[in-house]
Amino acid sequence: MTFSHGYEFDAMSRRPLYGDVTQHLVDLCKAPDGCVVADVGCGSGLATQLLLERTGNVGAIIGIDPSEHELAIARRRVTDPKVRFVQGRAQDVESLAGPVDVAVLSNVMHQIPESERGAVLDGCHGLLVPGGRCALNTLFYEGAVLPETRPFYAQWMRATRDTLRERGQDLVLGGPKPVALQTLTPARHEELFTRAGFSRVRSDEVVYTWTLQDWEALCTYSVFVEGSTGVGDLALGSEALIQGLRTTFERLELTGVPRRWLFAWGVK
Repeated sequence: MTFSHGYEFDAMSRRPLYGDVTQHLVDLCKAPDGCVVADVGCGSGLATQLLLERTGNVGAIIGIDPSEHELAIARRRVTDPKVRFVQGRAQDVESLAGPVDVAVLSNVMHQIPESERGAVLDGCHGLLVPGGRCALNTLFYEGAVLPETRPFYAQWMRATRDTLRERGQDLVLGGPKPVALQTLTPARHEELFTRAGFSRVRSDEVVYTWTLQDWEALCTYSVFVEGSTGVGDLALGSEALIQGLRTTFERLELTGVPRRWLFAWGVK
């Protein structure tokens, strides 16, 4: 998995859909006035911005992300002195922040190898004060795809492949499974929280409908392009995905495609 300049997650983070998803996560945090929040895997700062704007009188926010490109966008987006940004991995969060009242992981866990996800929640538990809350969401998990939408994905990949072949390329299949496809069930996510020491652990699945423009925005994100096509040329992979997407929406006469998002949380 790589984060490439010009192919950050920022385009997707600016979609109203993503704002709705992030708002739901912020609501689950129940952050008290004056609290300190760690936005783990903050990316371009959308969740950071929402936490700042919609969490009452928040005391401070620490945004943590491994990508300096994403952090540069976040620093331009959020300039409030209550917020500081730190470069670092979610796996090392306990050494980068703390103590905090709330830890948020907005669409982070599916970017972390399955074997290291438990360590991330261990670290979040360690940096929280007693009674602190950790909440996460993820788009990639067992159960995210509704059965009735599977023909959409199959046709999209066929159309993408046709576009690539017209350019003398092809989907790269048979390689290592992308990290985002190392999917876990909702129950398994709850188990990771429990093993890390959290109590009152819960999870919930919410269905959101993706428009063509939502999917197109995701097709400009390097991690998604690489994971779905295996093509090293990001410009070509992105273009092929978008062309295949438009063809599929037209052929199937779609206005949107529903997909589930998982939310999970616990209290220290």
